Amino acid sequence: MRFFNPRRDFWGEHFQLNAAVIQPITDIGEVTARILDFNGDERIIERQALIASGQYPSASAIKRINK
Repeated sequence: MRFFNPRRDFWGEHFQLNAAVIQPITDIGEVTARILDFNGDERIIERQALIASGQYPSASAIKRINK
């Protein structure tokens, strides 16, 4: 299985954001999230802090998520 490629794949087709957790919704998303450890404890804690301060997701990321 290949990794998610941001140059050819649409983020919203492979992942969804659930609070501070990035949930894979396809096999490509699953492989990418698992190998790159998207939801490791430290990453979730960092995302939670960024969400609490209004910095996550960024405006540019929201555009890419909802494209």
